[in-house]
Amino acid sequence: MQSISRTQRKTLNTGHVQSASHSPHSPSAGSSVVNRTRTALIDGARTVLSEVGVREANMITIADRSRVARATLYNHFRDKEEILHALLDSEIARMSELAKSASHRTEALYLLSRDIFDNSALRKVAELEPHLIARMVTISESEKWSEVRKTLQAVLYCSRESGELVLRWLLSQFFSPIPESARRAAVEKIESSLSL
Repeated sequence: MQSISRTQRKTLNTGHVQSASHSPHSPSAGSSVVNRTRTALIDGARTVLSEVGVREANMITIADRSRVARATLYNHFRDKEEILHALLDSEIARMSELAKSASHRTEALYLLSRDIFDNSALRKVAELEPHLIARMVTISESEKWSEVRKTLQAVLYCSRESGELVLRWLLSQFFSPIPESARRAAVEKIESSLSL
């Protein structure tokens, strides 16, 4: 592995270079490396959470699962809480894209419900540390809550109240996932309430 100087590392982290050429250290190359590393770290955190939950997760294991040097992990994230927030942001963005890929609102609701059901990291956290999920469900005026509700409103073309209803319905599935056999009927009931 080629080592990089402190100046080159700063260039990669800030995206600023003195030359405008397309060298390996140009802003686009640096941003690409930083984004790939950050993505690997978030994926590693997701893997660790699915294995041991939040309490037992630690930065060393996350770095190891990410196949990234520990120093590199700390260059991106100060502590476990910061990487968990980045993971949450990543999951919100991923699920938003999933819902946007649907051809209609019923399919979007179905895909989101199924994704929650299939998410092994969420399952492990709900199993080992349900109080963390409960705290998420009860914090309804946080910045993150508002962000997710607004995303749902935009994706599902619904009112604030309907976005709130869908968000609470989705969060309830952390505790009581809807089995495949009942998912379509539940989705249709939620979708019909959005149309009122």
